Amino acid sequence: MKILHIDTERTWRGGEQQVLYLLRGLRERGHDSTVICQPASPLAERAGAEGIHVKEVAMKGGLDPFAVFEISRAYRQGYQICHMHTSNAHSLGYYASLLAKGPKLAVSRRVSFPLKGFLGKLKYTGADRIIAVSAEIKKGLVKKGIDEEKVAVVHSAIDLKRFDKYEGEPEKPVVGIFAHLAEHKGHKYFFDAGLKISKDFPHVSFIVAGDGEERGNLEKYVESLGIEGKVDFRGFSKEVPSLLKECTITVLSSISGEGSPGVLKESMAAGVPVITTDVGGSAEVVENGRSGIVVPPADSEALAKGMEKLLGHKSFREAMRRGGLERVKAFSAENMVDKTEALYREILRIK
Repeated sequence: MKILHIDTERTWRGGEQQVLYLLRGLRERGHDSTVICQPASPLAERAGAEGIHVKEVAMKGGLDPFAVFEISRAYRQGYQICHMHTSNAHSLGYYASLLAKGPKLAVSRRVSFPLKGFLGKLKYTGADRIIAVSAEIKKGLVKKGIDEEKVAVVHSAIDLKRFDKYEGEPEKPVVGIFAHLAEHKGHKYFFDAGLKISKDFPHVSFIVAGDGEERGNLEKYVESLGIEGKVDFRGFSKEVPSLLKECTITVLSSISGEGSPGVLKESMAAGVPVITTDVGGSAEVVENGRSGIVVPPADSEALAKGMEKLLGHKSFREAMRRGGLERVKAFSAENMVDKTEALYREILRIK
């Protein structure tokens, strides 16, 4: 198959990692892929370094006429499928399809935020298939009037080979949170819960991995709680497996927007028990009481109780560790590529 991919992000986040996993896997299976992405973006650099064909196009939002024209030109080069990986990519790819007949259109939906407005729904209606990264996202799309038969669920993946054999816990309890520093990630609830458990676990410390627009506000919030000495803001890191080795448990405290969070899978693959809020597809990844703990969103008390249960009971922590290692096998990059490849073949059968 000859496949065109579009990703409009200028930075490197979970979605771009998924695109690179997919590009690698498709090449291994003998398919011809080209990815359109922002000039000098991390995806352009990393895909190019691996010998994947990259076309750099400056894309200024989802209504950029120059980008629409460039994509419509690409459509005339014999691609069978165009896979659009971001919301703006979807807009650009859809509008380009109005200018040039070309490939079948597939779009990934990675977040559980609701669709906005008439145009938001229109571009999804115009796709041949929508790849939702969780059943919860599919449910939200169908609720907004998208044809259920058009929506397939393919969870995002991780590279299990990146994670070494489990080497044991740190000497003192360490709770990690690996997330972009944005309001919808719910860090304040995480810190409130951290304050609560500090009374029973005086030696506990917290690693905050990630960066973002809320960093300054969150640092001030930690100071206002009086726990700044326990909290280590590490910033963005490419060395997630190494950082996870420093953690006893990890927490994802999001209050909205999650799809199929990679950080939960990475933590489980590293043998580190997880707590997550029930947002988007998180509860599809973590089976409550079997491979981790699931709590309601925006509830620092529930987060604190989850932390106390894991930190205070080694046998339970060990059970969740083993459960997570078994569960995460379902989210390998190989499985994701296999399912996506099968979906492409299904799309090509559409008349």
